[in-house]
Amino acid sequence: MAAWQRRMRVAAGPLGASGEASTGDPVTVEMLVGGAWTDITATSSVLVRDESGTIPITSGIRDEGSQTEAGTCSLELANQDGRFSPRNPMGMYYGAIGRNTPFRVSVPDGAGGKSYRIWGEASSWTPGWDTSGNDVYTDVAVTGILQRLAQGPAPAHSVIYNAITNPQPSGLVAYWPCEDASGSTSLASALTTGSPMTWTGTPNLASYSGFAASDPLPDLSLATLAGAVAAYPDPTATQIRFLTYIPASGLSNGKVLCAIDQQDYAAGSAQFWELYYSTTDATNSLVLRSCASDGTNLGALLPHTLDVRGRLLYVSIEMQETGSDITRAIRLVDVNTGRVYSVNDTEFSTQLTRVTKLSFGVASRSATGPLGTATLPGVAVGHVTVESQITATNALGVRLNPIGETAGRRIQRLCGEAGLAFDWVGDLDDTVAMGAQGKANLLSLVQECALADGGLLYENRSALGLGYRTRASLYNQDPTLVLDYPSAQLAAVPTPVEDDRYIQNKITITCGGVTQAYEATDGTLSTALPPAGVGAYGQDTTLNLASTDEGTLLDQAAWRVHLGTVDEARFPSISVNLAHPSISPDMRRAVLGMRIGDRVQVTNPPSWLPPDTIDQLVIGMSETITHFEHRLTFNCQPASPYSYVGILDTAARVDTDGSQLVGNLTETTTIFSVQPTDPYDGLWTEDPADLPFDIQAGGEVMRVTAVSDLLDDTFTRTVTGGWGTSDSGLTWSTTGGTTSDYSVGSNVGAHLLPAAATPHYSYFSTTILDFDLYVSVTADQLATGDILTGGLAARFVNINNLYTAQVRFTTANQVALAIVKRVNGIETTLGTYTMPAVTFAAGTFYRMRFKIKGTSLKAKIWASTDVEPPSWNVTTIDADLSTSPFLATRSVSGPACTNVNPSIKFDDFRLVSPQLFQVIRSINNVVKTHVKGEPVSLAHPTILAL
Repeated sequence: MAAWQRRMRVAAGPLGASGEASTGDPVTVEMLVGGAWTDITATSSVLVRDESGTIPITSGIRDEGSQTEAGTCSLELANQDGRFSPRNPMGMYYGAIGRNTPFRVSVPDGAGGKSYRIWGEASSWTPGWDTSGNDVYTDVAVTGILQRLAQGPAPAHSVIYNAITNPQPSGLVAYWPCEDASGSTSLASALTTGSPMTWTGTPNLASYSGFAASDPLPDLSLATLAGAVAAYPDPTATQIRFLTYIPASGLSNGKVLCAIDQQDYAAGSAQFWELYYSTTDATNSLVLRSCASDGTNLGALLPHTLDVRGRLLYVSIEMQETGSDITRAIRLVDVNTGRVYSVNDTEFSTQLTRVTKLSFGVASRSATGPLGTATLPGVAVGHVTVESQITATNALGVRLNPIGETAGRRIQRLCGEAGLAFDWVGDLDDTVAMGAQGKANLLSLVQECALADGGLLYENRSALGLGYRTRASLYNQDPTLVLDYPSAQLAAVPTPVEDDRYIQNKITITCGGVTQAYEATDGTLSTALPPAGVGAYGQDTTLNLASTDEGTLLDQAAWRVHLGTVDEARFPSISVNLAHPSISPDMRRAVLGMRIGDRVQVTNPPSWLPPDTIDQLVIGMSETITHFEHRLTFNCQPASPYSYVGILDTAARVDTDGSQLVGNLTETTTIFSVQPTDPYDGLWTEDPADLPFDIQAGGEVMRVTAVSDLLDDTFTRTVTGGWGTSDSGLTWSTTGGTTSDYSVGSNVGAHLLPAAATPHYSYFSTTILDFDLYVSVTADQLATGDILTGGLAARFVNINNLYTAQVRFTTANQVALAIVKRVNGIETTLGTYTMPAVTFAAGTFYRMRFKIKGTSLKAKIWASTDVEPPSWNVTTIDADLSTSPFLATRSVSGPACTNVNPSIKFDDFRLVSPQLFQVIRSINNVVKTHVKGEPVSLAHPTILAL
């Protein structure tokens, strides 16, 4: 039976299979012993035997979960000699193997190298044997690095504490973090050789939390601090650094922020320096002065110019011997912006010795002013260091203030600090800006970044470490692997799933105590109750972001709603077998090279499935390697949320709010009309540069090659006794007056009005109820006795039943606009508007727009040489006319008009809605008919990137 199964697995088909052995490429299992990788497959230790042993491997997101899990691998090792019993003193690996022994499993990559399937650590060793004692084995469970990281402790110290001490600078001689909790009796040194900092008065410990990288620091409103520095060799450089906050109200003149004492060098030489707050020597800034032991000021003052009030500062006082002189510098780093403000000078004829003490908030010891009293009201101080060398001001990097660090760079930094290999896909700088870094274990911090950015965390398969795939790298990918269903390139039938497992149509984002929510209120997966939607599926998510502004949080919520309202079937599993004859060497390399987040497609699915290409993103993998086969099953999610992603620019394709078919379509119709769905107004682009684009109606994708007005006419012909054929190819009919009253010439269509109160119409037949029309109108005479009018008529049943929007040229030479209805010959004016400050001159064209949608009637007017105004001049509601046999231009003179043969002239007639589409049908191989009113939308609208 086993042999039959092996033979049949070579047959083509979805379940066909062959094995790793059929390619001559065995799996390789290695473990790290004594610092060297040992191939334990070479000694037949790994029991991957005929139908009796497998190597199962998993990685990424499994079982349709929401986040990456630790990879797993199970190995069965032959153990007759006890070598794989960690506690067997007679075993050859005794003392060299045990918990977390590194393992890696690979197969040939097809290019002369290895494709590692997992790189992890042994989490358990389980010996076993049969009763005869002939079959002795050890089951080894190998897990990825996430298994260990998940159990790691949270850091004991703050970000900046770790930045200063790991690695510890070679010149660091004293460090007081000052993060001690309330109730402490001193401020402990972070160095084993250091002594604590003490105080006089009562400091308010752990009270100031303004520095994102630090635990709370003490406030020195009621206390002074002093710390002795352990002896060290006399340096040639001294550097004092600390964090401080000086309140926005400032300090009184002369208040000493920091006093630096050094071992007495010689009489009259500098023994201490004071960095004090000044309103006289500097404007609300800091000044450095040097003093002899008796307080005598030595040399010039070094004043800064930066207004320090209300700022978070990292202060650096730097002194470097240069011959017999000292170069001094005060560098102030604005912690929020990272900008460095520096001043420096040279102090002549003095030398540096070792620092013996630092003090904060003490009274001035200078012999001359300004002289400040003790304590620093509202001032916080912390992370005080003394160094015997000058280091770069940016030595702490982003760890001085992690707010604003991108998610990708934070993951990279955290892995580096933990000594883990790090791999990535995408631009780490093109990830979201993170908020402060909390005190949590490494995995929690990394997952926090991945959640904020929306990318994919994975385990590095080329080294023991982590990797990150940015959200932006998932956008608009080319497929990495394309499988053809009829070619039997699948090891299992891909089964579509339609469920509500991942629906999220109402998301609330909270960040820094600020909350914003986004809800999908339209569409099949909206929060509307069935059948209009699916009801509310909500989730509250807390993110750590640098910004808490409304727009940022709404964007985050909207993106997650976008991901949670994918209206298509899911294909959770797509399987291949590398030994199947249909898998070419190139495909095999592609399969082995698949990374988390890569795109896989299955083309030409069977006829009982939707005809579209199955398009998925790989979020996890499971593999089974035996002596005969290597099967891989990709855990997938739809790729569509990450396809056609862009920004609002000239290349973006933005869908209308709603459109529909105006009439029925057969399977072969290629020219048809589309109009906005009530109550929307958006029209489709007619710009040839935007073509072609794909639309979708009833599951069929069509490629639009041209969009035009349903009717337009610029009257660039000459016709007498009628209006002839429009630019769009439709022939005008006329009624009212005599045939000779109608003509086209000089780029206008004209109605001659020889008799008062006799309407003239140029029209064409239609069954369309809703229109959006433009025309330009003028009269060749000024009105006398009564008005002259020209305009548009819609819902035109006959001359006694119609709606008309008309431009009225009055006897006062005003230009007015009116919407009028005629029902059973009775005329009613529904609304009027007179253009302000306009005096009509015969022959001047005015452009009008008339729109009817359901019971809504709107009209506007403007000079033809001007830009169309945004608002409508006349709006009204009327339901008396609901059929539409004809559409027309209409002109008439008032009954008391005394003009002799006036002419109403029309130009640039446009029927912009409905629009006329020319298409190529069945782009996705769907062939079907469509009914009037069926929704029409872009097949692939641009998705706005987060």
